Amino acid sequence: MTILEEAQQPIDISRRAKVPSRESLTARLLALAASFVMLTEALVFLPSIADFRNEWLKERFDTAELATLAAADQTGRGLGSGRDDKLLVAAQIKAVVAKFETTDQLLLGVKPIGEQEIIDLERQTYGGAIFETIETFFAPDDRILVVTNRPRSNAAIKLEVYAAEAPLKAALMREAGQVFINSMLLAILIGMLIYAALADGFVRPMRQLTMAITRFRAAPQDATRTLKPSGRNDEIGKAEIAFIEMQETVRQSFLQRERLAQLGLSVSKISHDLRHSLGAAQLVSERLSLVDDPIVRMAAPRLERALERAIGLAQSTLQFGKAQEAPPNYEVLYLADSLDEAASEALNGISGAKWENGVAQTVEIEADPDQLHRILTNLIRNAGQAISATKRAGSIHATSRIDGDLVILEIADTGPGLPRGVRENLFAPFSGSGLSGGTGLGLAIARDLARMNGGDLDLVSTDTTGTCFCVKLRKVN
Repeated sequence: MTILEEAQQPIDISRRAKVPSRESLTARLLALAASFVMLTEALVFLPSIADFRNEWLKERFDTAELATLAAADQTGRGLGSGRDDKLLVAAQIKAVVAKFETTDQLLLGVKPIGEQEIIDLERQTYGGAIFETIETFFAPDDRILVVTNRPRSNAAIKLEVYAAEAPLKAALMREAGQVFINSMLLAILIGMLIYAALADGFVRPMRQLTMAITRFRAAPQDATRTLKPSGRNDEIGKAEIAFIEMQETVRQSFLQRERLAQLGLSVSKISHDLRHSLGAAQLVSERLSLVDDPIVRMAAPRLERALERAIGLAQSTLQFGKAQEAPPNYEVLYLADSLDEAASEALNGISGAKWENGVAQTVEIEADPDQLHRILTNLIRNAGQAISATKRAGSIHATSRIDGDLVILEIADTGPGLPRGVRENLFAPFSGSGLSGGTGLGLAIARDLARMNGGDLDLVSTDTTGTCFCVKLRKVN
């Protein structure tokens, strides 16, 4: 099915343009935005929890220092012994120990016994705090924290504050839950804002462009389905302009193709009927040539040649107007024999042209025999007619050489060469003939046949000393 035939088929535009929700650009964009926001929140989550833990530990240490100062005696010795059970319970502190250079002194509470985790706030690092925060979530509930640091009231000593880890763990769980909820709400809010911004600036114009492409595919000839540009200067705007230009180019191509198809059909019908009429006229001209009237006998050959050219034009038009040539039926052929056979037919009735076959008898090619015969006959006949038009004797010489998987065949003549105006449209239908009365279809058909057989046809050179054509054919491997 061709593009034109396919475009004429009814197409459900909504079905073609509809994309499953999970695979839509909108869903992917929303998921991508939410994922990046959640990744950002995850990177912020652990530092936030670690900061909360450090503040909790510092509060316990500061509270222990104040409790120690409040329980000190009134003799001016600074930190001293004493107990305040209510203060310790409120601060969730088990005991406070002062570490001197040589001895340790219990200042408050009772030093607990059990698994302990020592945390030196003076040497605490940021990475260590994050690691210890993660460890806290998996620590046993009865573990004891030993927080050490130098008090602000007396930097000469260090205090050890004993506190249960269970309250810290509970506080971290509550803080983590709150941070998670806040992160989710923030992720949803930011994701919606990002989605709204990108949906308006990216998704919506892309959806419109997709719908325009689908509508254009359904009816390329309909000018009312041309996309209206949004006036954007970014990549989407450039894509819209490029698509609009493509629409116009394709639409004009379809219109031209339809007109040519209609014209070709009309010409084929006319040529078909004209060929039969000319055939009847040719029979009459042949009978006229038998009449004894000398005037009639002189005019009859000219009439016959004119009718032959007219019949040839009608036949060529019919052949060129076919929808397509039959696919090649490849056979292994001897190129020299094919050339001689084509020359004997092409040069029949043409005087002054000598045929010279310089192709070796061993050169084998792979081609459709009938299509190859049409190619060679056309080239040799053109060369013979060009030589005959000069009223001088000339020659047509064929040579060949191997180039990879191809056989390069060159057919050269000693004719007058091709006019400059003909060279520009040499292979264009109805415009490439350099002979008087030519149709301009022979070389166009010959090139199409050569390319169908895996080769090509090109003009090598042409001047006042002659013309040379090159035919590329598939070599037998």
